[in-house]
Amino acid sequence: MAELKQTDSSSGSYRDEIVNGDLTGRTLGDFCLLRKLGKGGMADVYLAEQISLRRQVAVKIMRADFVADPQYVKRFRHEASAAGGLNHPNIVQVYMVGEHEGIHFISQEYVQGRNLKEFIVRKGPLEVPIALHVLKQVAAALQVAAEKGIVHRDIKPENILLNKKGEAKVADFGLAQLTLGGEKVAMTQVGVTMGTPLYMSPEQVNGRPLDARSDIYSLGVMAWHMFVGRPPFTGDTALQVAVKHLNEQPPSLADARPDLPIGVRTLVERMMSKKKEDRPADAQTVLAEIKQLLRQITNKEAPPSDAAFRASRSEMPTFKAMFLERPWKRQFGWLALACFLAAASMAGVGWAMRSPDPMLAPVTKASKKVEVYETVDAQFFHAQGNPNDEAAWYEVKAKLAAIPADSPRKAAHDRMRDRCDLHLAMIYLNDGRREQARRIIDEFAGASDPWRRAHGLAGMAIFEDLKGAKADRNEVTRNGQQALNLIRDASDGDRRLEPIVETALQDAMRRH
Repeated sequence: MAELKQTDSSSGSYRDEIVNGDLTGRTLGDFCLLRKLGKGGMADVYLAEQISLRRQVAVKIMRADFVADPQYVKRFRHEASAAGGLNHPNIVQVYMVGEHEGIHFISQEYVQGRNLKEFIVRKGPLEVPIALHVLKQVAAALQVAAEKGIVHRDIKPENILLNKKGEAKVADFGLAQLTLGGEKVAMTQVGVTMGTPLYMSPEQVNGRPLDARSDIYSLGVMAWHMFVGRPPFTGDTALQVAVKHLNEQPPSLADARPDLPIGVRTLVERMMSKKKEDRPADAQTVLAEIKQLLRQITNKEAPPSDAAFRASRSEMPTFKAMFLERPWKRQFGWLALACFLAAASMAGVGWAMRSPDPMLAPVTKASKKVEVYETVDAQFFHAQGNPNDEAAWYEVKAKLAAIPADSPRKAAHDRMRDRCDLHLAMIYLNDGRREQARRIIDEFAGASDPWRRAHGLAGMAIFEDLKGAKADRNEVTRNGQQALNLIRDASDGDRRLEPIVETALQDAMRRH
């Protein structure tokens, strides 16, 4: 129970300074605080029940040191009320701004799931369709906010919430400037947990006036983080990170993720331009480009009608089922699942379905017709969007075979070929063609390159696990651990297992 310090009995028992603990069990007017969800720079967040409407909400309670400043309280109420005017599926809805016996709070939509940062930590660098779909939804939210004249000022993975339907919702609209103004971020503090400075636009670092293009820069930095698994700039202090945003170009996205199509890389790089004039003009422009990239994945297929999508919503699996709990043999489907878009008029929808459970779609052994693209990058992008289509991966390999051996991108193309082979091996395993899969696994396991050898050892662990009750537990654990150790020693751009292999390995090691 929170330790409370009464300061003025005329103001009621809650006009207190919270020294330590939490307010679980307390009632603030219409809201009963059920449990503490977390703590932010300006407020503590609780899961609460709104008694009158019998619904769960999130309640943010302003910290005592902020309450002591009347000007801050005034700004808090004004900005929170402005945010409450934003009504969009991809924005966390603010229900009310209130005060109860000295405690100032906001009640807002409770999003059950996890934030984007937690998702990246769990999954590592995201596959292209998944990342683009999240970016599409955030861009849609920023577009609506810009139309109201609101700049978020703190776009980062922690402020993007993912619900169980796969919807992304942007939190804390209008409140970020209060956090920045009130917190006075300690730019020289060693060991500070970097939040906002990791994603600040150069003009924000300089304290210059901000417009929607500042949010676009932060969105670009967040996109870089999603694709690579870490922010582009890091440092021992927030000041070091901020200076890098001002003066340094981000590391090459092509080197960090050679499998990314050039269109994706170009968009992220433009969003991260130092000069705001060089960035996309607004979120609507970004949104249009993301939609175009997503259409490439779906073979330029028209989105389903609104009615068809509404019907499909009842059959959508939960976020947890889609991303966290599927057995490895069914993991292939989630990437394809992400590629089917919802109706364009329904901004912020979750991943749409074509069947009650696309996870169970069989492997396509031989497509009668494979979509052929001009470049190998586009062909690889297409295969990523159709991960169960064996012929799609063979088409990528055919294009790679036609590239001269002295190509300046030889290293990137070699790694792309490796990724094709890995997807084919997993397709073979899923389809019962174990000898074909084993030939690829053995080749990788005997390689000197740490990344290839790590995947070979991971494949051996997965292969052993498939024996079921006859599996050698020690071999699964030994090979799996060696794979994880090797991947940590790989070069910077290769320090992770392919998601489809990593998921299967995690499941195999968990069973043993």
